[in-house]
Amino acid sequence: MALYQHPWGASVTNEYFTSDDGTVKVPARVKDDFATLRRDMLEYKWDSRDFLLSSYFKNGTHYVWEIMMMLIQGSAEYVNLFKEACMIDMFPLSKVDQFIPSPRVLNSHYRLDVLPKEFRGRKTVVVIRNPKDSAVSAYHHECKMLKGIIRHEEFTNLPFSEYLKMHIFGRDRPYGNYFDYIEYMWPLRDDPNVLILFFENIKMNPVENIQKINEFMGTQRSPELIQQIADATSFNNMKAAKISQKKQNAVLSESFMKITNKVDQMYRKGQIGDWKNHFTVADNEMVDEFLAKWPLSKEIPFVYEVPADSTE
Repeated sequence: MALYQHPWGASVTNEYFTSDDGTVKVPARVKDDFATLRRDMLEYKWDSRDFLLSSYFKNGTHYVWEIMMMLIQGSAEYVNLFKEACMIDMFPLSKVDQFIPSPRVLNSHYRLDVLPKEFRGRKTVVVIRNPKDSAVSAYHHECKMLKGIIRHEEFTNLPFSEYLKMHIFGRDRPYGNYFDYIEYMWPLRDDPNVLILFFENIKMNPVENIQKINEFMGTQRSPELIQQIADATSFNNMKAAKISQKKQNAVLSESFMKITNKVDQMYRKGQIGDWKNHFTVADNEMVDEFLAKWPLSKEIPFVYEVPADSTE
């Protein structure tokens, strides 16, 4: 099967993050200041008050980061800080204290075994989203929202079906392959320092899952506050609030306007089952055939649509 070559793949950039023994090489998400980003990650000293949030890109990072920060601050007030400063893949860690002091939630889209040792063994929340919706969200993010920085007309105009093939089968792309990421992270679910949650479950049962995060983080927030956070982080409420913040906050607005001329595109739909609006019959058959052969399909309880009795 011929796959489209991602314009930021490692065959183009020749940049990787690599496991200690060198057997795993994950293509890096390269920016102009990549050398500084890598140096800062290697030199960083972990603050024991902090937490790590890990998810493959477009799997719910912004959503769960907001929840975790609300639990830390003990308030359902939206976090009016430069969230991207906590994205260790994208922002120099040597500058993070200027924007968000500890305790805080640092986040990454890399699998843990290719991150420097300082980031392993930390209190880590992992978020997994079903592969079909993940592919749709990734497509809109890379081919539509990032037009302003990718500047690769053929890629940004790529038909969804071609992007989907690359997303499912390709490995030479920033952060590597979605399924490789899941195959490494899923076995960590019994590690006491790791909490694995599903994006769909948080959406459908927010109070229950925010309480799981509360217990894991040891923040000991009240049931009343958990409910308030659940209400505040419902997708529509949070999207409206974050758009308003970014338009009013010059630092936040500038950071987004460098990526896209529409500050609201980072928060698109956040829906379960949006893949049905994008997949052709052939697309769905291709992914289902892959999943039928994928060893973890029988273990991982992916949710592809909202059950009829759900209030989501």
